[in-house]
Amino acid sequence: MSTHQFRGNELIIARNPKPDSRLPYIVCLPVPGRGPVVLATSATWPGPKDLFCLELDGWPETAEEVQRVPVQACWQAGQAVHLVVRRRQRRRSIFVWTRVRGRPVVFWRTQKTMQAARPGLKVPQARGLDGVLAIAVDVRERYPWRFSRLPARCTVRELPVGDYALVLGDSVHAAIERKTPENLAASAVDGTLAFTLSELSRLPRACVVVEGRFSDLLKASSYVSTSWLLNVVAALQANYPNVPWLFAETRALAEELAFRWLAACRKAALNPEAPLYEPPPAQGRLRLAAREGTAAAQAHGNKGEASGSMEPGGPPGAGDASPPRVLDRTARLNEALRLADAGHVWTSREYAAHFGVGIETARQDLARLVHAGAMRVEGAGRHRRYVRS
Repeated sequence: MSTHQFRGNELIIARNPKPDSRLPYIVCLPVPGRGPVVLATSATWPGPKDLFCLELDGWPETAEEVQRVPVQACWQAGQAVHLVVRRRQRRRSIFVWTRVRGRPVVFWRTQKTMQAARPGLKVPQARGLDGVLAIAVDVRERYPWRFSRLPARCTVRELPVGDYALVLGDSVHAAIERKTPENLAASAVDGTLAFTLSELSRLPRACVVVEGRFSDLLKASSYVSTSWLLNVVAALQANYPNVPWLFAETRALAEELAFRWLAACRKAALNPEAPLYEPPPAQGRLRLAAREGTAAAQAHGNKGEASGSMEPGGPPGAGDASPPRVLDRTARLNEALRLADAGHVWTSREYAAHFGVGIETARQDLARLVHAGAMRVEGAGRHRRYVRS
């Protein structure tokens, strides 16, 4: 497609110049950061079922344009492209890149086609959240959740932010700030909650879980008016939109919600390219669509046209900043051993400077490693060194 044809803010639909193709239409998506994405498909918009699409290498020069629809928003999230067009009906859709029988395919979906799917197929990321989960609990947390009825392995850590966290490789990838209605109201009014939300907002994923209903929050503070408290709550939520507040009526419900939220974060962190609305493996009507698409690709007569490529994208709202690291004793000892494995030789002063701790804490940490047999001492006094055993 030439530059004057593509303006970057329109969905372009044209007729496929190959009359014998089973995919009679060509669509062009203006994906930011990727340029135009060209797909062959069987209709101009999904009807009662998903449309199979075949990604092409470029825009056919002889394609007859059918319509141009102004695009309100188009963005990539993982292996999917979301599209919102400017019109009253048939506005929202999503293009999902996946594989069927080892072949890269694309499905064009809408809210209507997704509602027709079984609930387990609408949000597959909701599956598999019941396995054993390692949860880091902040050492300063009083009367913590025990997760006794859930498959959780809790370890007490000195977290840099939050009360409960998903820690992967000594980095905090998701954190929960636990609040009661009374504590939430007090911290919101005195300003400390704003500092907490500011720290949480720097994480890839974070939320506030409240052990109570929203109405309990309004009843919790007797020395400020309800309208003023609502103003403060609204302002905090508006300023930190990527830190949701989750209200659970009881402590037990809040505990279970926190477990499942952290499990979902772990799944998203370990598989960031998986789209939220991923089609299931080809079965039923999707298997039929895949068969039709394969036949259509063969009818196209050019196997090289289907690129099926989709550059992975991060989850919406994820920033570029690295997750904060946990630097409690466990994390310090793990990193000290990793560096020692690489040949690094420690001294007490160097250890203290590297981890930002006092000299006495550095000596205690290194003594633990020596006592465990992981390191040995060489020299004495000012020449004392700690090397890997």
